[in-house]
Amino acid sequence: MKKASVIRTGLYLVLIMCPLFLQLHAQAMAPTLSFSSGLEKPVISEEYLLGPGDSLLVTITGATNYSYITSVAYEGKITINLPVATVPIQEDLLMPQYDIVKTVPVYDLNLEQAKDSIKTVFLQYFRNIDIDITLVGMRKFTVFVVGEVKTPGILPLRPIDRVSTAVRYIGGITTLGSLSSIQIIRKGEVVGIANLDDFEQTGNLAANPLVKDGDVILVPRMERTVTVRGAVFGRRGYELRVAELTATRERTSEGLYELIEGERVSDLIAKAGGLTPWADPRQTYVKRSEEKIFVDLDSILIDPQRADNIELADGDELTVPSVNTLVYVQGQVVNPAAYPFEANLHAMDYIGIAGGPLSDANMSGAHVQRGDEKLSVKKENPIIQEGDRIHVPRQVFKFWQDYVEIGAVVASLIISYLTLVSN
Repeated sequence: MKKASVIRTGLYLVLIMCPLFLQLHAQAMAPTLSFSSGLEKPVISEEYLLGPGDSLLVTITGATNYSYITSVAYEGKITINLPVATVPIQEDLLMPQYDIVKTVPVYDLNLEQAKDSIKTVFLQYFRNIDIDITLVGMRKFTVFVVGEVKTPGILPLRPIDRVSTAVRYIGGITTLGSLSSIQIIRKGEVVGIANLDDFEQTGNLAANPLVKDGDVILVPRMERTVTVRGAVFGRRGYELRVAELTATRERTSEGLYELIEGERVSDLIAKAGGLTPWADPRQTYVKRSEEKIFVDLDSILIDPQRADNIELADGDELTVPSVNTLVYVQGQVVNPAAYPFEANLHAMDYIGIAGGPLSDANMSGAHVQRGDEKLSVKKENPIIQEGDRIHVPRQVFKFWQDYVEIGAVVASLIISYLTLVSN
């Protein structure tokens, strides 16, 4: 009997000590929660909606003073706890003992509304009191992320998390996924559209809404696209290259970006992260099918209303060369000049871009000058790199043939003159 009595006493002490331990734990954790919670700003009572899993510190002051911690149960209710007795735990220390007298539904109420509901119940038991509630623990709930994301799946998120958080946790959007048309599906209906393009450029939180319990975040495939490449910072990956002329490491980018109807050159440059310091904006061009449309990007970025800030079409390629990404075609070609570099083109491709060889061109002697290296066009037809110089010489025999032809003309004139004089 004595052993059973000791066990009962121990269990009783555990039960009466639990509220104190929970309260002390909450007070100890409160600074930690406020410091490392990842909140954009403090929780606003009128905005935060309660749900199962949230923990509240209920504080009663006035005619009686005490507090306790309670959690929102699965049914969306919290308990009303009243002190009914005190139990001595030391000579001068008394511990209150609580009874649960009622439950109050608080699901989907904000903190202010919940406080009013709780106070109404407490006023049935006490007079001249005030009630306050403090959010000391934040629930987690399930959100589903599907569509054009790298690892579709289920995420545990909090009420302070936004669509961008879910996308980041899931590994990001694929190169074909839309950043501007992300659907938020709640209870089978589309309740909102997230535009992370707008959010990343402007910080507009309305374009990056908060998620809620059970939301499905659907990332669709882009309907219309533009490829942006060259000297832009890029938001969809980049690669480092060594510049031929400067021998310094530069960053070039190539990415597929979503095109919204009505967007122009300047809009896509903004989506691609803007120009790098080594960009050559005056050589920027749009490739549309077989057509190249050159634009003065320097002027466009100053005045987006310019006529050459053209509206882009699905499938366009927007290229911003670097200051040294030019290829020089010289010699016996129709249009010798410096041409913007394009990846994976051969020497003969650039000769074609320059209008092709003239009739007196010596293609056997055509070569590519790359630093101190000379590469034969006829034998190797190498893939061209930035800064290469393609030289097409003149045929030597044509040079002497010109003199022979000139000499023949002069001789004919002399004979004609002598004939006239002798007559």
